[in-house]
Amino acid sequence: MLLDARVQAIVDELTQRIKGDGERLRAGADRYSDDMVQAAGPDAAGFLNLLIRAKDARLIVEVGTSVGYTALYMGDAARATGGRVIGTEVIEKKHAQAVEYLRRAGLDGIVEVHRGDARDVILALDAGSIDIAFLDAQKSDYCEQFDLLLPRMKVGGCIVGDNITYPERIKEMMQRYQAHVRAVLNVRSHYLSVGSGLELSVRIA
Repeated sequence: MLLDARVQAIVDELTQRIKGDGERLRAGADRYSDDMVQAAGPDAAGFLNLLIRAKDARLIVEVGTSVGYTALYMGDAARATGGRVIGTEVIEKKHAQAVEYLRRAGLDGIVEVHRGDARDVILALDAGSIDIAFLDAQKSDYCEQFDLLLPRMKVGGCIVGDNITYPERIKEMMQRYQAHVRAVLNVRSHYLSVGSGLELSVRIA
């Protein structure tokens, strides 16, 4: 995917960090360390970039920004559509890194990352205002976050949940999330074999 040169430079830097994380994990490092990037990866991030452009999205919400890998892709697209991205991250160290990476990429005026509980950020948004939301934080919170986001989505708005099929240890939890969103009458939802598996849910009314 062709990204802005400054954005691509930071993506390349983070890609090297991710490779290093993989080596550390194989050596026995803690998967949940605050030093781990834990990014969605280029396939999911690239899909979100295209989705933002295709929908001419103006307000994008990311729950679980981590160090900003996916936010870089989304911010690149939001700049093209005249939109903005609102991210959330609870871990102080990761929030600080995300803010700095986005500043270096020239996206600090496009992407705003809040530190703290995503619920507070979501509840402060107007009904029917969000074009696209991306869920990539604590998986046990997905259903609650979906329910909070849905009335704040535009009709035609998309909620994208990550990690539907990988890692394997959370597969049952993700299946419960899929069942939850597919039972909502004003939503149509479909699994996409992209990255670690995405569930794309669209508000239809």
